[in-house]
Amino acid sequence: MITLITGAGQGIGFAIAKTLKARGDKLCLMDRHGAKEAAEALGGEDIIAVAGDVTDESDVDSAVAKTVEAFGSIDTVVTAAGIVSVAPAVDFDAAEFNRTLAVNVTGSFLPARAAAKVMEKNGGGSIVFIGSVYGMGGAPMRTAYCASKGAVHNMTRSLAVEWGPLGIRVNAVAPTGARTPMVQDLIDRGIYDLAGVEGRTPLGRIAEPGEVATAAEFLTSPNATMINGVILPVDGGWTANGFVLKRAE
Repeated sequence: MITLITGAGQGIGFAIAKTLKARGDKLCLMDRHGAKEAAEALGGEDIIAVAGDVTDESDVDSAVAKTVEAFGSIDTVVTAAGIVSVAPAVDFDAAEFNRTLAVNVTGSFLPARAAAKVMEKNGGGSIVFIGSVYGMGGAPMRTAYCASKGAVHNMTRSLAVEWGPLGIRVNAVAPTGARTPMVQDLIDRGIYDLAGVEGRTPLGRIAEPGEVATAAEFLTSPNATMINGVILPVDGGWTANGFVLKRAE
């Protein structure tokens, strides 16, 4: 398959790139920074890197065009670019709120829309957004992030309904915290309650990026051809847990 991955420079995006490369996909890696380095780290043929901003319509259209130019078409898009800001809602800067929505929501929609124009002509394809367990409920200090991921989840359902007749499946993966540089930075700054998250999670830990990647791989694979409009939690039971677990001392 021919796949465009945004946010591919590190974290979940890079893990997805690694997993899909092992599957044999031809890849276009898009990121503001690090796409070239990610492509070099993966090595081999059938992989291109594009520097670009997912909130910039022309950058996104260019990435899709370069994918088609290099490989002839595009079958799959995975939108892993995302940001999080942690601050009290009453103090949250409006510009930062808008930036979070722009990266996480618009930055998911634009690649999907650009690729769908190609997929429609070619008989279909698959799109996977990266959502979050925080798109399924509220969390303190994360108003913009929760709002953005909730929007991604409902956009998944809306596009699945609209584009399903075109043969384009749209799904999302909703991970709990994953051990990425972004989450590690929050842990290091003391604004991510790792013990609390692990304590609520029945499996007792956060996710590894590769575990999120395998879920995305499944949703884009021929094994998932009747799965459309689904938000797939990769959360160790976080969303199933109706109360906070007390971990054994």
